[in-house]
Amino acid sequence: MKRLLKQLFTGLITLSSVVLVNMSVAESQETAESKPIVLSVQTEHGKSVYRLNGKTVEDRRENSLLNNLMQVATERGNKTLVLVIVDERAPFTEVSKLQTALDKIDMPNRKVFIADFADGTMNEIHWADKAIPIPKN
Repeated sequence: MKRLLKQLFTGLITLSSVVLVNMSVAESQETAESKPIVLSVQTEHGKSVYRLNGKTVEDRRENSLLNNLMQVATERGNKTLVLVIVDERAPFTEVSKLQTALDKIDMPNRKVFIADFADGTMNEIHWADKAIPIPKN
């Protein structure tokens, strides 16, 4: 009887360990998928440097921005939030370039920020649905 209880107890401990491991793996996968993607462009030495989740892209043909975005979209889904961060010293056309890349792979869920990397600050750009006329004064 003692031996049977010992085996049962050992089995329960093993089973509870497996359940805890499975729960923690599922939780870590859930948090990885729910984290936003960070797409940034920073001006360094007068050139635009593109990064996707901190990894430099666009430095060679096989490491293109679109290829990397497609890979992330396939792994994490098209509905994942993308934080687009553009250096304040970069031309404003960089905003449209990054938005066009996201449009091409159908990732509509995004927020756009203009950043001062030296100060470590950024401001979100809010797009209006309706155009506002330019004053004539």
